[in-house]
Amino acid sequence: MGSGFTFTLSLKRKWVQAAWFNGNKNSVEEKAMKKYLRLGDVKTLNIYTTNFGELNPKLLGHGTFPWNYNAQTAYLDGIVVKYVAVSGGSATNYNQGAVFVHEVGHWLGLYHTFQGGCVDGGSGGDYVSDTPAQADGTSGCPSGIDTCPNLPGQDLIHNFMDYSNDRCRDSFTPGQFRRVRNMWALYRA
Repeated sequence: MGSGFTFTLSLKRKWVQAAWFNGNKNSVEEKAMKKYLRLGDVKTLNIYTTNFGELNPKLLGHGTFPWNYNAQTAYLDGIVVKYVAVSGGSATNYNQGAVFVHEVGHWLGLYHTFQGGCVDGGSGGDYVSDTPAQADGTSGCPSGIDTCPNLPGQDLIHNFMDYSNDRCRDSFTPGQFRRVRNMWALYRA
């Protein structure tokens, strides 16, 4: 079962602007960059690569959620990925493309698998019923981890919406696919 989503590159532009490149997450510089470069409408995924500033040294990316899109701030919509975390980049353990996929997951309406921590109730903090509760993001690529032992299921270390190393992340759940299709129909269609 796939997501049903495909993306087509329609335009690629390179800008050399140090203030934008080194701007921090949600900074004046990042907002100026997006305001100047943003193309398309609610259905158009804009992707930016930057360095993030010194306030965010460990940040690898961030994406907007579809429910935050509105006419006044439409220019903010899209994802931003640290330039070293792209496929083939120099970010150790995070240079095989999973950061991009993770941020696109946010843009399509997915939360982290560990959203809300050890929350019971069938859908946990990420509102997806087939992702087990997870206390926090995974570091590395461990096996057999269960950070919420009193709740069903082990941590989904292979899920794109976790923080595992890129080589570990390779899947979404059927419930996550349902959620992104629902979020698209509700907010981006």
